[in-house]
Amino acid sequence: MTKRNQIIQTTIQLVSEMGLYATSMALIIKESKVSAGTIYHYFKNKDDLIRTIYDELREEMGKILTQGVDQDLSFKNQFFMFWKNLFFFFRKNPHKFEFIEHYASTPLAKEEVKVINQSHYQSALDFIQYGIEMGYLRNLPVEYIIQLIFAHVSVVVRMISVNEEEPPERMLQAYIQSSWDSIRNT
Repeated sequence: MTKRNQIIQTTIQLVSEMGLYATSMALIIKESKVSAGTIYHYFKNKDDLIRTIYDELREEMGKILTQGVDQDLSFKNQFFMFWKNLFFFFRKNPHKFEFIEHYASTPLAKEEVKVINQSHYQSALDFIQYGIEMGYLRNLPVEYIIQLIFAHVSVVVRMISVNEEEPPERMLQAYIQSSWDSIRNT
């Protein structure tokens, strides 16, 4: 693992466990076992480190969202795959999920919410836009629908994490159906 990756992984873990504000650069230096000079070689400051991590996580999620989504399926079934991709990404990466949740609840995220990084989410944006244009989804701003989907997935992931057990497939399907029902055109 490179020193940069060591810094990033340590920061993700610390933020997920302690929160954004309780994670200091001194603690990151100590826990990552790299020197301050090394951290500042890669990142200007803590804000730069946090934004870089968030941007890289968004890029990773953007690749995951439409992975394996079969274009021959109905739009609804494609949506179910899209939702499951995000869900399983969060379930397999609990520290990344927590990091994203912590970041999303800070003033740093306000700027990010207004402008979705299209280079990372373009396939997801195109998918939602297509759904709106074809009449499958409600005629709402694409960014709003994306945020609704993320919120639904987040609530389910949080609920499952608290209960510490995976839902049966029928329950997972019901959660996805509920998310679908909130955005589908009636």
